[in-house]
Amino acid sequence: MAWFRSLLTRQHGDSAHPQRRATDKPPTERRIRQQYERPTSFTNLLPWLEYLSATQCFLLDDGYSVGALFRIATVDSDARSEVFLSELRDKLQTALISLPEELENPWIVQLFVQDEPNLAYLVDQIRQYAQPRARGSRFSESYFKVLEDHLAAISRSGGLFEDQLVTGGPWRGQRRTVRATLYRRRKVSQQAYDYYHISPEDELNDVAGKFSTALLTAGIKSSRCNGQELYEWLFRWLNPNPVMTDGDTEALLKQAPYPGDSDMPFGHDFAECLMLGMPHSDAQRGLWWFDGLPHKVITVQALRNIPAIGLFGAERQVGEHRFALFDRMSENTVLSMTITVKAQDAVRNHLAQVQHGAVGDYPEAKLAARDADKAQMEIARHNKLFPVQLAFYVRGDSEAALHQHINQLHSLLLANGLQPIREADDLLALDSYRRNLPMAYCATHDQCEARRSRLMFSKQAANLAPVYGRSTGTGHPGFVFFNRGAEPLLFDPLHSEDRKKNGHALIIGPTGAGKSATLVYLILQMMAIYRPRIFIIEAGNSFGLLGQYLQAHGVSLNQVTLAPNVDVSLPPFSDALKLLDQSLHPADDLALHENADGCVELSDEIGDEEEGNDDDQKVDSGSEDDPDSDDAVRDLLGEMEIASRIMITGGDAREDERMTRADRLLIRHAILLAAKTVFEAGREQVLTQDVVDGLRNLPGLSAQRQERAVEMADGMSLFCTGLAGHFFNRPGSRWPAVDVTIVDMGILAREGYEDQLTVAYIGLMNHIHDRVERQQNDDRPTLVITDEGHIITTNPLLSPYVIKIVKMWRKLGAWFWIATQNLEDFPQASKRMLNMLEWWLCLVMPKEEVEQISRFKDLSAEQKALLLATRKSPKQYTEGVVLTDERALLFRNVPPPLALALAMTEKDEKARRHQIMQERGCTELEAVNVVAEELSRLRR
Repeated sequence: MAWFRSLLTRQHGDSAHPQRRATDKPPTERRIRQQYERPTSFTNLLPWLEYLSATQCFLLDDGYSVGALFRIATVDSDARSEVFLSELRDKLQTALISLPEELENPWIVQLFVQDEPNLAYLVDQIRQYAQPRARGSRFSESYFKVLEDHLAAISRSGGLFEDQLVTGGPWRGQRRTVRATLYRRRKVSQQAYDYYHISPEDELNDVAGKFSTALLTAGIKSSRCNGQELYEWLFRWLNPNPVMTDGDTEALLKQAPYPGDSDMPFGHDFAECLMLGMPHSDAQRGLWWFDGLPHKVITVQALRNIPAIGLFGAERQVGEHRFALFDRMSENTVLSMTITVKAQDAVRNHLAQVQHGAVGDYPEAKLAARDADKAQMEIARHNKLFPVQLAFYVRGDSEAALHQHINQLHSLLLANGLQPIREADDLLALDSYRRNLPMAYCATHDQCEARRSRLMFSKQAANLAPVYGRSTGTGHPGFVFFNRGAEPLLFDPLHSEDRKKNGHALIIGPTGAGKSATLVYLILQMMAIYRPRIFIIEAGNSFGLLGQYLQAHGVSLNQVTLAPNVDVSLPPFSDALKLLDQSLHPADDLALHENADGCVELSDEIGDEEEGNDDDQKVDSGSEDDPDSDDAVRDLLGEMEIASRIMITGGDAREDERMTRADRLLIRHAILLAAKTVFEAGREQVLTQDVVDGLRNLPGLSAQRQERAVEMADGMSLFCTGLAGHFFNRPGSRWPAVDVTIVDMGILAREGYEDQLTVAYIGLMNHIHDRVERQQNDDRPTLVITDEGHIITTNPLLSPYVIKIVKMWRKLGAWFWIATQNLEDFPQASKRMLNMLEWWLCLVMPKEEVEQISRFKDLSAEQKALLLATRKSPKQYTEGVVLTDERALLFRNVPPPLALALAMTEKDEKARRHQIMQERGCTELEAVNVVAEELSRLRR
């Protein structure tokens, strides 16, 4: 056991006095430093140090220079002429050459364009835009959830559908965002400060203000961005697939929002806040990896030919398809265009060196000398020569996907006259990636080391600038449509800044154009945002399901169908007693005179009232020339005269041509006599029979005039019995005060009932006006929507009536919308009524319908081209053009599946709903939700 005790003693001694193994080396400072070595920080290569909120400037990494960030609104180039595009290019060129030139440390302008696929912001924007009376309501919240799901489906990777008809590519909801930076790296020296006598911030703001003004003169709107906007832009860029939120960058951004502009901790670095993952690079492949996704920049080496105006953003016809070049870029591609405002003296010196060096008789020397001479002449014509660098940031889910995107980009660039540097030949790919980031470009480095920029005339640079695009509307999300690039196109006829005169609208679309689906969608949108009172006058029960849906979500409803067995009365003379309250009757100045032949004549005091058969009628004087005039006063007697004429003539044009001015005077006297008789009898309403009796009993008429009065009374008597008497010769009562009233014209919309249909429409409008007038002092708007206008409102006598009553609605907050399949059935007398409507929404216009529009509205060549360019792809989208006095916008309507399901009225669509109801034992409204889900799956 001695040997065991010896072993324990030795081990105890070793533990008390440990000894280093022979292979161990003593620690050194070098070895300790090696343990803490790490790759060079990517954020140390980024130029942003701090945002200076007081001056709206970004302090750059030298601690002295500053830069500015702008958001640029693209100019609508849809169906624009080459003359317009050339003028826009020239104005943009003027803005570029107006920037000051510096021999040292020149000004640098960078332009960035990318498609941002997240449309979640739009739902939040609409929620905030909703009026307080609608915000938080059961219906609004339900609809906003539908809209949120719809926008998420549109924005998903790969797009909602493949647009084979127009663009030939995927249609994915996004915002095409154009940003610009303006900065100059100034040297930190007392001499520089003394020379300018202003700080870098003041110098930048002075130049930025002038540049923004120059852009605005060109029709290009810009706005200054703050620190949060740069932070959120680059945060999404540099954290594309965060692990902690399962790849959801938006969720990560909510967890790590912009820290603010004040009360920052000591040592705060703007750039360090932008990345939460560890990036790494592959110098051999020229790749940067962010969150495990490969990124690369592709630099353009040279121009193969002069670029077309708006090369990247303007639509062009290529074969069977029409698209903008940037539409074909892969998802998440970013274009960076850097323009160095180099002093032209230095450029001229460079050209002079080329000229002096181009000696000899060999062709290359002669060509170089000639090109230098031409460049000198262009500069003399103010077509300045600037160094320009074009770069494209490309991203992929894998290296294979990235290379596929790069190959696609190379093909697009070569086909459009741009020569990119091949992947294998770009030795500075990693450096170029960071140098082309916002405010990171260094002109001195490029001139001496990288040599990636190329001299380009300012006119060519203006051609390439990504400011040409598609319209995105006014930004007020009352109507939410899209353009062909899947950007939201927003405008609002009810917003005071969007409308010039009124919110009246015409929605026109031929059969199959999606007019009903568009109307249903717009009604849902308006109800969610404004909670207006809505009156829908239709023929065919196209809005029955919509009414059920609204009622199921807390919207009060009154739904009526005009039928013989329905207790509905629409007396056209219900307001006649109000004539007795007026201090001066409109007919007081009218007098009857008999001439020597015993014929009745009208005195000269009648003025310039219209003839019944005039094509372009004047229904009254003064304010009638301007339907929106502020001094409009309702002409009750004139409205009732029109209703009487329709009943007397049956709407027959030949009968109405017989109507003289003297006949009209008899009608007016009969209405007044009927009102007086009813008042004396103590009754509350004047009926049609009372006016008939008034015509028969007019006093003081000659035999000839008495015969005419009786003849007119006999014609009107047809509206006192039978079905017409049921609707028009019974006392009427006020309808319930509800949110939505839907009136189906029912039997009156059939052939042979045209006169009764017109009189019923007048009765409805009288009822609506009474309601609008009684509630004019609240802040709730009213929408009066007439569907199937080509059936309901084509009587020549009706348009003067509509003008008379609608012209007062602007002050009362009521807006008249009329939807129709075509304008062919509208008489020329409707011109003034249609011109009163400021907003024209024209869906999928064939050539013959464009010509019909020209009957009523003056169209420019560009507007005609825009109308003819509209297309429809079944079960995908319907295109249209909104025309106002100030704008013409091409839009694409892609409504939520729910709106489509509610608007389905075809036989096969009804059969499908019935089948679902039978299979599931559900209600028709529940079947609508099932159909909406089927449509949603079909789009996937």
